[in-house]
Amino acid sequence: MFNISSFLEKFSKNLKSTEVFNKQILEIIEKQTQIKISPEDLEIKNYIINIKSSPAVKNKLFIYKETILKEISTSLPIKIVDIK
Repeated sequence: MFNISSFLEKFSKNLKSTEVFNKQILEIIEKQTQIKISPEDLEIKNYIINIKSSPAVKNKLFIYKETILKEISTSLPIKIVDIK
């Protein structure tokens, strides 16, 4: 018999892990650039981090892009290839 609660639990675990990864990515960005970005401004899609922010913030992220990507790849089990 199909148990809907176990089915929904799978989705719940995926959402929680995504939230944890987003929080850790925001912490890495803040540590490297001293810029605090809200979780609503961060989106991960197709292995690319999209940040909705001002051009000044995006320029600073571009400057630190390689160090941010390197730290994400060493500290998190997810694959990120670019920051935009």
